[in-house]
Amino acid sequence: MSGQIITKSLDRLVQQCYSRAVAQGALLFTESSVYKHREQGVVFEVRYVPALAKKPNSKPREKQHAKDFVNPFLPYDERLHVKQIGNTHHLLLNKYCVVPHHLLITTAEFRQQGEPLSEADFTAVLETIDNLSSRNIVFYNSGEES
Repeated sequence: MSGQIITKSLDRLVQQCYSRAVAQGALLFTESSVYKHREQGVVFEVRYVPALAKKPNSKPREKQHAKDFVNPFLPYDERLHVKQIGNTHHLLLNKYCVVPHHLLITTAEFRQQGEPLSEADFTAVLETIDNLSSRNIVFYNSGEES
């Protein structure tokens, strides 16, 4: 099996959803410049994405209770939906992706961005990365300034 590429079912589902979302114009794929930097044996990849300056800003916390507040993930855009993860989360394609197949794990019910992660959050992450064949990075967007 050496050198064989293992494709899991979630890989195929993500690829299919991504192709469909691109064809429907649901994604805004943005080109980026990649710079690699090696420091103490670790290679860092930095992406410069000038077009993200045009991305709509999130509303500050005090405006989240205003009549015009729009949660960007609820309801989610069906064209970006990959699958439901249990009863607590959704796997979505990132509308503003800088790399193909960029995924978001979002909660099924609104939660403040700065709230601590729950056991269900970790379960959703593990279920997702366990069902993908490629190496992945997961990060938590933990507040208004992140």
